[in-house]
Amino acid sequence: MYEFIDKDRLEVQEVYWDFTESTDTDIGKGIQKLKGMIKKDPDFFDAYTSLADLHLVNENPEAMYKVLKDGYNRAMKLIIKRGKFPDELSWLYMENRHIIRVIFQYAMFMWEVGEKEDALRIFQQLLGSNYNDNIGARYAIVALLEGLPSMEAYEDKFRSKDGYGLDARKVEKWFEKASNKYL
Repeated sequence: MYEFIDKDRLEVQEVYWDFTESTDTDIGKGIQKLKGMIKKDPDFFDAYTSLADLHLVNENPEAMYKVLKDGYNRAMKLIIKRGKFPDELSWLYMENRHIIRVIFQYAMFMWEVGEKEDALRIFQQLLGSNYNDNIGARYAIVALLEGLPSMEAYEDKFRSKDGYGLDARKVEKWFEKASNKYL
């Protein structure tokens, strides 16, 4: 059995958390700060997902895709051992969460652009390596199998009436019924 646990990346993680708590709204400065973090530690993947988000806000989808793909490819290179995805990539370890997030974000992007088989494969890898499924890969898997065109469509389907996130009861009811078709 192959379990992956990343090393502590406290130095760049601290800089990243300071960045996320900053009140500076200049997108250009944010992009430069995140690029600096990636240069400092190219294997700290929260910087990639945030940089991809800023490129999207900045209406630069090509740059967003490139950054997300680079982060995903680098994360896979870090965790793949002898051609094998880890049997365990647990969310329990804070050190792994940035890796899980970039892989999940990339899978969502693949889903969004219609690469559903790739997205499904990636979501299944995440679920298979973290049975507690803290990131919610099981919901994405069933939504894909049910034919929902994107994560956005999934979220729209289950948005709570008060506008704050998803209606958890509605999601669970749907999931319980829909997932039984695929067991």
